[in-house]
Amino acid sequence: MAPGRGSTTRATLDLDDFTQALVRRKLLTEDAYVSGIEAGTEVFRGTGRVDTRAYSVDIG
Repeated sequence: MAPGRGSTTRATLDLDDFTQALVRRKLLTEDAYVSGIEAGTEVFRGTGRVDTRAYSVDIG
């Protein structure tokens, strides 16, 4: 199967780890904050589809 194709039933992202990595690389300032969270796909060529049955965000 080509990269980016297939099924995924669950995904998790620790946003704090992600943003701290960006701060360490000087791609984000420490005073930045999250104002919204979205999920989806970006199709660059061909077609694509995302079916979401559940979406949750834990803060704290």
